[in-house]
Amino acid sequence: MLQSSHLSRRAFLAASTASVALAAFPAVAAQPVIAKVAAGTLRGYRDQGAVAFLGVPYAANTSGANRFRAPQPLEPWHGERDATGYGPMAPQIASTLGQDDPIFEWYYQDQPQGEDCLVLNIFTPDLEAGAERPVMLYIHGGGYVNGGGGGAGLNGANLANFGDVVVVTINHRLNAFGFSHLGAHDPAFADSANAGMLDIVAALEWVRDNIAAFGGNPDNVTVFGQSGGGSKIMVLLGMPAAQGLFHRAISMSGAAGLAIDPAEEMVPYVDALLAELGVTPDNLEAVQNIPIETMLEARGRAVAASFEGARPVIDGRHITTRAMEPEGMAMHASVPLLLGHTETEATLFFRSDMRNFDLTEAQMRGRISAAFGIDDTRIDAIIAGYRADAPDMSFSDILIAVASDVQFRLPLTRAAETRSSTDGQAPVWLYDFAWAIPADGGVLGAPHAVDIPFAFGTVDAAGAMVGPGDGPRETALNMMTAFVNFARHGDPNNDRMPQWQPYDADSRTTMRIDATCEVMNDFRAAADAQIDTLEIDPFNRASLYRYAE
Repeated sequence: MLQSSHLSRRAFLAASTASVALAAFPAVAAQPVIAKVAAGTLRGYRDQGAVAFLGVPYAANTSGANRFRAPQPLEPWHGERDATGYGPMAPQIASTLGQDDPIFEWYYQDQPQGEDCLVLNIFTPDLEAGAERPVMLYIHGGGYVNGGGGGAGLNGANLANFGDVVVVTINHRLNAFGFSHLGAHDPAFADSANAGMLDIVAALEWVRDNIAAFGGNPDNVTVFGQSGGGSKIMVLLGMPAAQGLFHRAISMSGAAGLAIDPAEEMVPYVDALLAELGVTPDNLEAVQNIPIETMLEARGRAVAASFEGARPVIDGRHITTRAMEPEGMAMHASVPLLLGHTETEATLFFRSDMRNFDLTEAQMRGRISAAFGIDDTRIDAIIAGYRADAPDMSFSDILIAVASDVQFRLPLTRAAETRSSTDGQAPVWLYDFAWAIPADGGVLGAPHAVDIPFAFGTVDAAGAMVGPGDGPRETALNMMTAFVNFARHGDPNNDRMPQWQPYDADSRTTMRIDATCEVMNDFRAAADAQIDTLEIDPFNRASLYRYAE
């Protein structure tokens, strides 16, 4: 087990005091700080013991001739560039999560949108030359369609100070702008299918070339991300160009990245998009001048028409395999993995109708039957499997568990099993994030996305969600300590938790992260035996979440 002394004295003191500051870092310029990078000079600021540089460009503007192209080199600038405010978010249909909901206020971002969106934010304890701190680069969620690297919940100052690490958050192209397989019709746009992923590679290259100026070690970079961000990390594992740019990976609820498909699967969506735009395949350059809003509206209609949305694909050019296929694993065999999920992921989606938390047996059975196409005998076995571990599970609890496990926990568990059973591979650890939030009367448990402010140490900013008292802070200290130790050493073990063994198919070890952590072996084995082969029909997904009498 790694001892507390393996952390810096700064981090050890933070972890051993109940008064550690876990509040949001103010987005107000204080004492100016200057740093020099390859493209020019940046003016950031120092406040509350950390240094921040915000809205730093890592590649050129993606508008005009650069739209649907691989990211282009950044032009140097003269004089000092202001880096005290977040840069533009990628064009998107903005998420309203948190806008009118106190529980997710910490998630909301109101930065303007624009195609000059290839920017990153850096948080570091200081700029000491040669400090060689571990670098933790966060990739935001929002699937492949929205989100950004700013806001109170993703402020990296507390994590940087706590762990004596350099934290980087990024923006990159999304939806139609980041993932449209135009190369199916014109090889001049061969990079368009995975442009958003190429942006992430460009950000990692910028970190390699410039992070030493911020006290970071380019030879010790950990990528971490939640939901869509975790999925993008799994996709990175199948990208040859990403080799050597990161050295550890943490995927938080990133199951979707395990199931990317060949590029031809996206042709119906691209054809529907072009039809909505009135652009023919022999005149694709016209899409580079269409207004942003027109593009976004056309994408929305194309998705409705084709039942498909923009996402990465195996194009044989930049993404050559799925992460957990043998070729993908060999590509990043030396990269340790930390994979995790929240205990009740699906409650975030059931929350749209609170009646979902008080279902009858008939309602639960009807929803499972409609979503998975199985009969009552199979449903009987599923109920028995879950109640073998938790006899008091209600019918709503069982539906929530099935939805959470099939879509998040089981895919990540299979990935851990695949990695752990392959000779010559770096180890993989698995965790279950279990802090049950008191919001909405306590029915949500630990929903999808709840773990973000705990990983960043911004639980004070998320107080309306996580609740008062020492519990959220202790949980945050547990999670940050594990993440920081993993980033520093490639092993999440620490003195705040029981001994945490890497995952293997025999013990199936999962660390339950809460205010008090617990090792669970063979977690939900009885239920898994009944649901392991379940898959949700995309056309029936709504039947799982939509309330029915």
